[in-house]
Amino acid sequence: MAVSSSSPLSRTLRIGIVGFGPFGQFLATTMMKQGHTLTATSRSDHSQLCARLGISFFRGMTEFIEAENDVIMLCTSILSLTEVLKSLPLHCLKRPTLFADVLSVKEGPREVLLQVLPEESDVLCTHPMFGPESGRDGWNGLSFMYERVRIRDEATCSSFLHIFESEGCRMLEMSCEEHDKLAARSQFLTHTIGRILSEMEIESTPIDTKGFQTLIQLKESTIRDSFDLYSGLFVHNKFAKQELNNLVLAFEKVKQKLEEMNEKSDLSMQPL
Repeated sequence: MAVSSSSPLSRTLRIGIVGFGPFGQFLATTMMKQGHTLTATSRSDHSQLCARLGISFFRGMTEFIEAENDVIMLCTSILSLTEVLKSLPLHCLKRPTLFADVLSVKEGPREVLLQVLPEESDVLCTHPMFGPESGRDGWNGLSFMYERVRIRDEATCSSFLHIFESEGCRMLEMSCEEHDKLAARSQFLTHTIGRILSEMEIESTPIDTKGFQTLIQLKESTIRDSFDLYSGLFVHNKFAKQELNNLVLAFEKVKQKLEEMNEKSDLSMQPL
């Protein structure tokens, strides 16, 4: 179900960001432009950047939790989510709050959120399927996946989703399991091929074809992301293991066919 761009429930929100790295900063820029009030906390000190952006930065987790955010948006790495969640003084929440994650895998984080967060907290699992590079010219037409895992406050949830719909995102409501199954085939394979090309140290040549230029672009865009992100796509997506096995098997099949053709060629070249 997509949210309506004309929803009367859409309102400005107070959004707290946990993990103010490049992706958190990227999302914050648009949220500020839309008029939302933002707070942030992070392991690194981003107080000066936040001051320039008009965002309240909290070094202490307690002060951040007590800031009465409507939404707490989790922008941590996949690998650190559990640790970060357990470090939050959730008993200091002053009222029911919507927790929304924006991680690239969904099934594992969904279970962690349900296990760690208070029962009265709402849970929205999301994946903006774009980033600072692909979304630098706007979000129109870019995909945004979400699952309403545990929602009681529909107004706040709809207002948060409206942030992305109003920018022209393609809103996709699906289960976390379905997302991970599709992402293993698309996102994980894309990152894996890019990492392989990086290990091969491929570079542009004077006779590049369009196809090879595409491979160069894939390599360069992939290695901009941290290896922690890439490994998280594998470790925390149960479907990624099978896709990696499928990739290895497919490579072996292609290699075998080439070797068979090579043997036939060698035989045909032998003198009668």
